[in-house]
This record gives sequence, C-alpha cells and structure tokens, in this order.
Amino acid sequence: MDALERTGNIDEALLAAPHDQTNRQFIAAWLRWRAPGRLLPKRSAAELGDIKALLGRVVLLEFAGEDDIRIKVAGSQLRDHLDFEATGRSFAEITLPEHWPLRRWRLTQMAMRPCGSCMINHDTQTRGGEGVTFETVTLPLEPDRPGKPRLLISNVAVVGGIYEPPIEGRPQLFRLSSEFRFLDLGAGIPDRIEP
Repeated sequence: MDALERTGNIDEALLAAPHDQTNRQFIAAWLRWRAPGRLLPKRSAAELGDIKALLGRVVLLEFAGEDDIRIKVAGSQLRDHLDFEATGRSFAEITLPEHWPLRRWRLTQMAMRPCGSCMINHDTQTRGGEGVTFETVTLPLEPDRPGKPRLLISNVAVVGGIYEPPIEGRPQLFRLSSEFRFLDLGAGIPDRIEP
C-alpha cells in the first residue's frame, strides 16, 4: 500500500469515527486545513469560517508541556453548560487531582505523537437529573513557528439526553470521559488508553 492510499484510508476511518454529524464536519474541516503531504495542519491554516456554526462548542488547548496545558478558548455554549468560564485556565486546575495523570498522559499523546481522540461523557449533574451525553473529538494543530506550543482543538457535540441547566454550585471541573479512544492521523496511536 503506498502512502497516498494509506492516508486516504486513515482519513476515511477518521471521518467515520464519531457518531455525531457535526463532529464529522469538524474533522472534514481539519482535513481541508492540512497542506498536501503534511500530517497536521498549521495553526494559521485553520479557517474558523469552516466551523463557524460550531464555535460555541469548540475548545482550543495550548500544549506548552505535560504540566502546562492551558485552555486558550472555550466556546460560549460550553461556558453556559459548565456554569463557569474555562478560557485562560490551566486544564490541571479544572481536573480532579486523581484524574490529572491520566488526562495529562492522553493530551501529551495527542500533542506529541500526534494523534486525535473521540470520547463520550455523560453529564448527570443537571437540575433535572436526566443529564446529557456529549461526544468530543480532539485533533492537533502544528505551531506556525518552531519553539511555539502545539495546539489541540476540540469540538463538543450533544449526542443524547436532555439539556438542563447545571446543578447550582457544582464544582468547576471538566469531568473525565466515560468512553475514550485514540484516533490515528497517520503517526499511529498508543497501544493502550491509560499510562
């Protein structure tokens, strides 16, 4: 199998990975941002107009190191659902301490291998108690200049349940997903999902 055929198969598998159509649109945009022959799109190639309808649910992470992962931007729909502003915060700060080693390892794999991920999270901490299910796809972006931090961009899609406001006073946390899998972008994936 030649490199072009392999890339085509990987791209097709990537597009088929999520359940949600908006996540497939997000992946299709990411694939368009890549220059021919490149594994990752550069940050400057990301055309936000391609994902304009999704921006309220997009998260942009800056990966400066394993313990220096910052949320550069979290969309307004996420802020409304979480009931707190995540933009500008350290990802470690809004992760339970016992979950940070696993989350840090997964984010490091996505940024440095690089690879993507698709995860499912069931949020039942809502006022009605029914909860909502989210599917999140995360993909890496290459910095425009050497020495600059890598970026990870995510789209969070509602795939089930009933959206209800969060419980008042709930902890300001991004909860760990209940289902997680890495996505191959052409550089392979880890042989496990935990360190």
